[in-house]
Amino acid sequence: MRPLRIRAEGFSAYRSAVELDLEDVEFFSLSGPTGSGKSSLVDAMIFALYGRVPRLGGNAVEPVISAGAVRARVAVDFEVGGVTYTAVRMAERTKSGATVKEARLQRGDKVLADGADDVTRQVEDLLSLRFDDFTRTVVLPQGEFARFLTSPKAERQSLLRNLLGLDVYSAVRSLAKTRESVANDRASMARHQLEAVELPDEETVSEANGRLDTLDAMANTIVADEKLLARLDSGSEAAREEVEHIKESLLRLTDIEPPDRIDELDQLAAAARERLADAESALEAARRQSGELEAKVGSLKSVEEIGALRKSHIRLGEIAKRLAIHDLDSARESLVTTRANLISTEGHLDEINLRLTSGLISHAAHALTTELTVGDPCPVCDHKVESIPTRTPSSEMADLEKEKDAAVRSVSKARLDLDEATNAMTQLETSVSEQKAQHDELAAEMKSAPSLEDLRRMEKEVLSLSSGLAASREDVVRRSEEHSLAASTLEDTADSVRRVGKDLTAAQLKVADLNPPVPESDDVIVQWKELMAWRDEVSQRLAAERAGAETRVTEAKTGAQTARDDLVSRLESVAVPTVEPFAVQVASELEVARQRAAAIEKAQRDATELAKVVQASQCSVEVAAGLANHLRANGFEKWMMVGAMAGLVAGANDLLSQLSDGGYSLKSDDEGTFSIVDHRNANETRRVSTLSGGETFLVSLALALSLAETLAAAGGAELDTIILDEGFGALDDESLDTVASVLEDLAGKGLVVGVITHVKELASRAPVRFVVSSEPGGSEVVKLS
Repeated sequence: MRPLRIRAEGFSAYRSAVELDLEDVEFFSLSGPTGSGKSSLVDAMIFALYGRVPRLGGNAVEPVISAGAVRARVAVDFEVGGVTYTAVRMAERTKSGATVKEARLQRGDKVLADGADDVTRQVEDLLSLRFDDFTRTVVLPQGEFARFLTSPKAERQSLLRNLLGLDVYSAVRSLAKTRESVANDRASMARHQLEAVELPDEETVSEANGRLDTLDAMANTIVADEKLLARLDSGSEAAREEVEHIKESLLRLTDIEPPDRIDELDQLAAAARERLADAESALEAARRQSGELEAKVGSLKSVEEIGALRKSHIRLGEIAKRLAIHDLDSARESLVTTRANLISTEGHLDEINLRLTSGLISHAAHALTTELTVGDPCPVCDHKVESIPTRTPSSEMADLEKEKDAAVRSVSKARLDLDEATNAMTQLETSVSEQKAQHDELAAEMKSAPSLEDLRRMEKEVLSLSSGLAASREDVVRRSEEHSLAASTLEDTADSVRRVGKDLTAAQLKVADLNPPVPESDDVIVQWKELMAWRDEVSQRLAAERAGAETRVTEAKTGAQTARDDLVSRLESVAVPTVEPFAVQVASELEVARQRAAAIEKAQRDATELAKVVQASQCSVEVAAGLANHLRANGFEKWMMVGAMAGLVAGANDLLSQLSDGGYSLKSDDEGTFSIVDHRNANETRRVSTLSGGETFLVSLALALSLAETLAAAGGAELDTIILDEGFGALDDESLDTVASVLEDLAGKGLVVGVITHVKELASRAPVRFVVSSEPGGSEVVKLS
C-alpha cells in the first residue's frame, strides 16, 4: 500500500482544506513546531481507511473534528498492486457527540463499499492488514522497540506481547479457565446427582414435590417482597436523611450569631443619624436666617452708598456756600475801572507821541543821525556813511523820550492789569457757571435722596444688619463644620454597619437554602434583628419537624424490620438461606428442588446419562485445564515469545546487516535480554545500554521493520510504506546523520519512507519536505522540494 494523496478539512488542527501530495515521492519529511498538527495528517489517513485514530483509542469520533467546526472530511488516495483507490470519510457533530455520516471506498468512479463498517472490512481485505497490524507495519512502533531494548523483564514481556499481538492467548487462557470452572461445576453437580440417585419412597417424593410447590409459589412473590423491603428501607433511609438534613440545618441556624455590640452599634448609628439630622436642621436654619439677612441687607442701601449720599449732601452745601461768597458785581466794577485806566494811559501816551513827533520834525538832523549806520548809504545823498556825526539832542526831546518811556510802561501795566482783570472775571464767571451747573445737577440728583438725618438712621440700621449677617455667616460656617463632623461620625459608624452587613450577607448565604426573609428595610441592624427573629422561628419549627422525622425514622425502621423478619421467617421455614438478595437464594433453592424432583422422577432413567455427563465433564475439565496450563505466561506464551523473538531477531539481523553494512548483529537469550555483537570490533558482545543514539535507532528500526514484514507476510500484504512518527530530539548530530543515512538507504530500496519530526536537521535530509505551521485559521502545509 502506497499513499498518493491525503486530504483533510475540519480535521483536528486543519480547520481549512489541506492536501499532502505524495505521488512519486520516495522519502519525505513532515516538520513543524510541536503541536502544529504533523501527526494529525497520518491520523487523517488512518481515519479515512479504518474510521479510527490510534491516539484516541476505541471508536471515538468527536475529538477528530476541529474546534469550532461542524464536520470533518478526510480522503486518501492509495495504490495497491498498481491500482489506485480512494477512501473517504466524513464525521459530523450531533447533539450527543459525533458520528460518521459518510464513508465510501472507490476505484475511480466505481464505489466498492458504502458505509463505515463496510468500508473498514473492504480496506482490511484489500490491504490484508487489520487496524492494529496497519499501525504496527505502516506506522512503525520504532519507539516502543527502543524502549524494549533496555526495559526490565516484566515491562519487556508486556511490550513484546503488545507488539506481537499475543494478548489473544491470554484471552484464550482466561476462557479456558472459565470453561474448566464450568465443567468442574457441571461434573461436581452430576456426581452429586449420580450419588443421590436411588429409588425414593412415596414420603420422599411427596416431600420433594411439596417443597418444589412451596418454593415455586415463593419464587413468584419473592421479587415483590424484596421490592417492598427496598421501598421500606428507602423510606427509612429517606426519613433518616431528612433527620440529618434538619440537624444540619439546625446546626447552621445555631451558628448564626449577630456581631458583638450590635445593639450598641444600633444606638450609635441612631445617635449619629440623629446628630446628622439635627446638624442638617441647624445648618438649614442658619442658612435660611443668613439668606433672610442677606435679602434685607440687599434691599437697603449699602454703607458706601449712604456715605456717597452724605458726601453729596455736604458737597451741595459747600457749592452753595462758594456760590454765595462770589461777588460778580465788584469784579465787573473792577474790570470797568481797569479798562478806563488803560484808556487814560493810552491817551496820555498818544499825547506824548504827538508832542514827540512835533519835536522830531523840529530837530530832524539830530533825528537823522540816530538812524544812520556806518557803511550804509545815506538816505539824503546816497553816499556811504563813513562815520556818524555827533549832534547833541535838545533837552526837551530827551524829556519827552523819558516821559514817553514812562507812559509806555504805564500803558503796559494798564494792559496787564486789564488782562488780569479780564482773566479773573472770565475765571470767576466760568467757576460760578460750573459750580452753578454742578449745584443744579447735584440738587436734581439729591431731590429724592434721604435727608442727612435719614441717612444717619439708615447707616445705623445697615451697620446693625451687616453685623447680624456676619454673625449669621459665622454661624453657617460653624453649623457646616458641625454637619461635616456629624456626617464623618455617621460614615465611621456606617463603615462598622457595612462590616456588619458583610457578616449578615455571609449568614444569609449560609442558610440560603432555608429561604431567609427578604429584607424590607435598608437598615442592616434591622435586617440582623429580622434574621435573628426568623432564625428563632425556623429553629422552633425545625425542632418540631425533627421530632416528627425521628418518629417516622423509628416507624420506618420498625416497619422495615418487621417485614424483613416476616420474610426471613418464611424463608427459614423452607430452609432457604437468609442471605440477600433473597430472590437469588429462592431461585437457587427452587432450582435445586426442581433438580431434586427431576432427579427423583427420572433417577433410574438418568443414572447412565449422569455417568456420561460426569465423564464428559471431567474430560472437558482436563482439556480446559491442560489448555490453560499450556497457555500460562511461562508456558505456551513464553514458547511463542521465544519463537517470535527468534524470528524477530533473525529478520532484524538480516535488516541490521544491510543497514550497518555487516557491522552489527543482535542476540537474545531465553529471558528475552538483548545484546549486540560488534563485528567491527572482533565480534565483541556488548550490552544494548552501551549503544549510541544512532546505534540504538538502527537496532530498534531493524526490529520494527522485522515485525512489520512478519505481520505483513502473515496477512499476505506487501510492505511498501513506512512512517516513523517518533521523537528524534534526543539524538546528537552524529546519530541524526546515521538515522538520515539509514532512511535514505531504505527509500532507495523501493520503500516509501516518511519521517514526522520537529528536528530541522533531519527533516532537511528528505528530498521532499512538508512544513506544517500553526496559523490563526488552522494549521497549514507547505511543500518544499
